[in-house]
Amino acid sequence: MAAIAAHGACNAKGSGRTTRTKKELLVSLIDRIFDKTFTGLQRTMDLTWRRNEVITSNITNAETPQYRAADFSFAGELDRAFGDSTEALKRTSSKHLDTTSSSSAHITPDLSGATKADGNNVDIEIQMGQMASNSGKFSVAADLYRRKLSHMKMAIREAGR
Repeated sequence: MAAIAAHGACNAKGSGRTTRTKKELLVSLIDRIFDKTFTGLQRTMDLTWRRNEVITSNITNAETPQYRAADFSFAGELDRAFGDSTEALKRTSSKHLDTTSSSSAHITPDLSGATKADGNNVDIEIQMGQMASNSGKFSVAADLYRRKLSHMKMAIREAGR
């Protein structure tokens, strides 16, 4: 209970504030645990997993003639998942791009590697570097997600005391 009490209990005398009940403290702690970051971390893991699949496909097809490397772009999706997206743009002409789609994640051509004589542009070293970076991002998101769940477990355990 000491951990919950440290998260916002007030003294009753002299401060004009009342003492919060155990239930109020628990609800407050749960609200802090399930904030935007919880769903944002879930979305981050989903999107990095999808990017890993695209990179794996590039590596698998490194010797396939005419294969063009691809990448999976999802920066706008993370902004939306963590609540950082700005106000929607207004489309004033039919010639404007439609920015109201439900997902800004999409597969794009990866032009980072030089095109070889057989038409393939996959550079294994670049792809392996991208996979290592992407795997690190997934691991960080998974670790933070695990910590969030650990905090929830602690809150539930403390509430039962």
